[in-house]
Amino acid sequence: MKIGIFGGAFNPIHNGHLALAKCYCDSLKLDKVLFIPTAVPPHKTADYLVSPADRINMVHLAADNNPVFEVSDIEFKRQGKSYTYDTLTELKAIYPEGEFYLIIGADQFLTFHYWYNYEAILDMVTVCTSAREDEQEKQTLLEYAKNNAEMQGKYFIADYPVIRLSSSEIRDKIKRGEDISALVPKRVFEYIVEKRLYSV
Repeated sequence: MKIGIFGGAFNPIHNGHLALAKCYCDSLKLDKVLFIPTAVPPHKTADYLVSPADRINMVHLAADNNPVFEVSDIEFKRQGKSYTYDTLTELKAIYPEGEFYLIIGADQFLTFHYWYNYEAILDMVTVCTSAREDEQEKQTLLEYAKNNAEMQGKYFIADYPVIRLSSSEIRDKIKRGEDISALVPKRVFEYIVEKRLYSV
């Protein structure tokens, strides 16, 4: 079984996340994509996060319309900061025959050698990313991968249409009272309004 692993704060999940997951599904013929909301990001302050319950509820609402998308609360069940290596180790036990594809952003890809136990991660997954800006960024990603011997045969750099959207941008728009209904799934929008999330 080919499984995409898509982790992140998802604070909130938005249409860009879903479009990207679908692109990887189509390109790599994935059997499923596991959305894994991060409990406590290891390299970020958690002050800006809404509750774990709210974030995982929003991901469920966003993923429900696609039978290939699944949501995992594996990182919420584990105490402490959420390291990808620990999550993948647990997932390997759950899906011993699984072939994993780790979906990350271009900025994360270019600092992958700083990740906790990154060499062990490469033993478990193919690392997937895509260029968000232009052909120059794609060349930068390719050069980085080619110059890291550990990554040979263990990466996939996609060429997908760019969706210039971020969760922080959405949070800022909400604080300014702007309409975000076109940026997130309808049910996620309704949830944010009902719960008054991210409001000043």
